[in-house]
Amino acid sequence: MMKLRALRTKVGISAAAVALSGAGLGLATATPASAAYAGYCNGWASKAMSGATHLVAKLPAYNGNINCQMYRGASNNGVKALQIALNECYSRSLTEDGIFGDKTKTALIYAQGQEDIGTDGGYGYDTRTNIGWYFKNTTGSGGICAYL
Repeated sequence: MMKLRALRTKVGISAAAVALSGAGLGLATATPASAAYAGYCNGWASKAMSGATHLVAKLPAYNGNINCQMYRGASNNGVKALQIALNECYSRSLTEDGIFGDKTKTALIYAQGQEDIGTDGGYGYDTRTNIGWYFKNTTGSGGICAYL
C-alpha cells in the first residue's frame, strides 16, 4: 500500500512538471549551496596578514581563489595548507602530507567545535572564515595564528 502511494506521488509530480514545461513554465529548483564556491580546492594561495608585511598564510584555493570547498578524499596542497593550520593553531598532530583522510577530518571537526561552527568535517566558507590560520614570518622563524 505504501509503495503504491509513493509511486502515485512520483507520477503526479512528474505529470505536473511535464504540464508546466508544455505551458512554457518550469518547476523552480534550488541552487545548490556549492554554487557560490569557485570550485573544489585544488591547491593553495598565499594571503598576507592585514597590516603585517612579513606574515603570510597558505590557504586552500581553487585556481588561486580561496572561496572553495573540500572534503575527505581530497589530495592536494590545499589539504596540506589546512593541515598546517590545524597543527599550528589547534595543536593537532597531523602528518602534513596533503591527504584529507580520517585523521584530517577528525582534526577539522575538533577545530570547528572549538570555533563553535558546524562540525561536519568538511571545508568551506564557514570553516575558512572562522578557524585560525598560521601566518608564518617570512623574514625568520615562527609565526602566529590569527583569523582572516
